[in-house]
Amino acid sequence: MYVVTFYSYKGGVGRTMALVNVAAELTRRGRRVLVIDFDLEAPGITSFRQFAGADEKVGIIDYVNNYLQSNVAPDASDFISECSLDIGGKTLPIWVLPAGMRDDQYGQKLAAIDWQDLYENRSGYLLFEDLKQQIALNAVGFDYVLIDSRTGHTDVGGICTRQLADGVTLMFFPNTQNISGLKTIVEEIRADSVARKRSKQLIFCPSRVPDLDDEEGILKVMLDNASQKLGYSRPDCTIKHYDSLSLVEEKIFVIDRPKTRLSGQYRNLTKSIVRANLGDRDGALLAVQEIRSLISSKSEESAGQPVSTDPVRLDEILSKLDNIWEAHQTDGEVCWFIAAAYHDLGRFADELEALNGALAAGYYKAHLARAINLLSQSRGEEALKDLVATIRSPDTTAIELSTAIEALREIDVSWTEVVANSPALEELSPDDVGVLSDILMSDERTVATAKRLLKRALENVPRDVGVEPALHSDLVLSLIAIGQYEEAMRVIGEPRESVLLSKSTADLFNYAMAEWGATGIVPEDLLQAVIDTDRLGNSERYLQVNYCQCLALSFALIGHRDEALQLLDVAKAKSVAGTVFSCWRYLYATRRTMMEDLEEMRNSFILGTIDPPFIRRNRSSISSRDWH
Repeated sequence: MYVVTFYSYKGGVGRTMALVNVAAELTRRGRRVLVIDFDLEAPGITSFRQFAGADEKVGIIDYVNNYLQSNVAPDASDFISECSLDIGGKTLPIWVLPAGMRDDQYGQKLAAIDWQDLYENRSGYLLFEDLKQQIALNAVGFDYVLIDSRTGHTDVGGICTRQLADGVTLMFFPNTQNISGLKTIVEEIRADSVARKRSKQLIFCPSRVPDLDDEEGILKVMLDNASQKLGYSRPDCTIKHYDSLSLVEEKIFVIDRPKTRLSGQYRNLTKSIVRANLGDRDGALLAVQEIRSLISSKSEESAGQPVSTDPVRLDEILSKLDNIWEAHQTDGEVCWFIAAAYHDLGRFADELEALNGALAAGYYKAHLARAINLLSQSRGEEALKDLVATIRSPDTTAIELSTAIEALREIDVSWTEVVANSPALEELSPDDVGVLSDILMSDERTVATAKRLLKRALENVPRDVGVEPALHSDLVLSLIAIGQYEEAMRVIGEPRESVLLSKSTADLFNYAMAEWGATGIVPEDLLQAVIDTDRLGNSERYLQVNYCQCLALSFALIGHRDEALQLLDVAKAKSVAGTVFSCWRYLYATRRTMMEDLEEMRNSFILGTIDPPFIRRNRSSISSRDWH
């Protein structure tokens, strides 16, 4: 249960209207809400149609008077009335503890209460502590209690803002009178030992702010003055002045006029209140998101230095994360986000503990993050289980699958067996296949799987979609890689004469390699066409290592060894970290593997015997012959 008091030093700022709209929005979100009308001199909650039935029910005044007469705290449930809100075609319950029964005796009952005497001589503090405890234990199970407090500097205001509340929404019009009066209240709350112990959250909300051009900067000066005097960096929410007869009719905007700007501002205020409540799942997630944003911004400000360089701020962050963990350690998704925050902070032991919690709660997405954490500690055997779990989960996304496969490939030589049986592969969209195909085409054992996925993707993607050419290209490469040369030539295009006239260097080269593999005869006319196409001015020759490698092989196969060797030197110079396709083995290769391929190509060019690995491994499907 989270108790929020709505307070304003002066009236006329729309405090009660804001409270009712926040209560309705929380109810719409599935929260169980109790509204307490503690503005005893001018109660306003029951003036709203949805709460009007409680106007004739007993409330706070009656509760206190019963206690004064009996010295026994009454049963709080006898003073709580159930009302209802019609939201989106549904009737949702909401509860209210009104100011009191509005009969002829109301004024007398209010006047009979001496608040100072109640606290000094009649254990008033314990009375309201008991009331709060009774509400917390109520069978309804209230998620939020919203208190509408009296304005000004009063005993009742102190009960609402300092004793009962976990958070206080401070609403004010940005002028000198409101700011000066509110400053005293804010200082009292911050100085109160009970409030400090409960880590009371203060939510600052300028209200009825003029929505006008501030040409002379008057409004800016007042808002800056409020920020300085009240001690906040920026308001949690701003409610701007809004002209509407719906205000006169006391309509609940988030219900009756949900698309208005004012409704949006009330929803923003609700979000600020929820964010302050770490016991609320949504609030916890918002708080962790805010922490991660802070860490990111601090890292940028300090040129990448960790947040731990600010120990005061770090202690505050860690304390908040601990509180969220205590409240939500059985919620897998919340644990997952807590782990991400610890990762951002570089606290990997804490991250691992949070990930363990996420997995214990059944949040299997955490397997991959835990694997990465374990790998960073050289705990590969433990990480292996998490990587396999990620790859075998049908809910794993393409990016997660890609990351898991890359990591598994580094620690397990039998990674291809795990990948081939992954149910997530069957759920891939054409776009996702494009993400995974490079990895699957990095090992001859998984190229056939890549081919199957690529064929399926091409059957389901329109030809005018941007991803189609890349899928088509990878399909051709995969077919050549596994020795299905004739099919590769068909996919590239027929008849051969049309390909020979093509201006596509890639099509010419791949068709030439496929024909070479199928027939055992080097197609010199196709390779010459590759070279001629390059001589038309293809600037890619000097930009891409793969392009230079393909061109070098073309020159070598038609007897121009010197130029081929020069191109290999260019390819080596252009080689950078990352994955690139190697035409020597017709697989995607790391930089190290590519450099090995280029060196092997150099040796074969010099010796005059050119026997690429993609030809060698598929030679059993064609007759053996002398390759040169």
